[in-house]
Amino acid sequence: MARPGTGPRRTPPSSRSSESFRPSRQPETETGPAEPEPGRVFLGFSYALGVVLGVGLGLYGVSLVPDGPRPGGTLLSVGLLLAVVGNGAAALLVRWLTGTRLGPATVLIGWMPVVLLLAASRPEGDLLLQSSATAYAFLLLGGLSPIVVAVLGGARRGFTVLPPPVRPRR
Repeated sequence: MARPGTGPRRTPPSSRSSESFRPSRQPETETGPAEPEPGRVFLGFSYALGVVLGVGLGLYGVSLVPDGPRPGGTLLSVGLLLAVVGNGAAALLVRWLTGTRLGPATVLIGWMPVVLLLAASRPEGDLLLQSSATAYAFLLLGGLSPIVVAVLGGARRGFTVLPPPVRPRR
């Protein structure tokens, strides 16, 4: 059994040569240096903003589904418009703030539980989101709009499912 002091000597970290330490550089793109990474606090607030926007859009959307003009007896729901445009715009905002594909999904994480909770009937028979074609379209399109933003929008950072496009070198 070897004694602790008989093995190869290691140099202390302070006396190592500066050649082994190279500061990491940010990758450069063809247009110039890459943009700096946002801080964790900023990303946390951005993700929290997505959840809060999703909760607010869910509350307002469910309450506005039965409202709207009725040309020719067909309901043009304000809540349905809010679900498609509002969820899409909130998802775009959070994707722009975070630069990741998780950002738009946070809107859906806040929206979906609120909408499903308000669509469930209570023992007394109260129901806010009643069974109709408009309500089903509200659920489907409101849930799909943040997903479409997450899938079709390119991520500036983070993991992606598809590899980045290969650009030919000149």
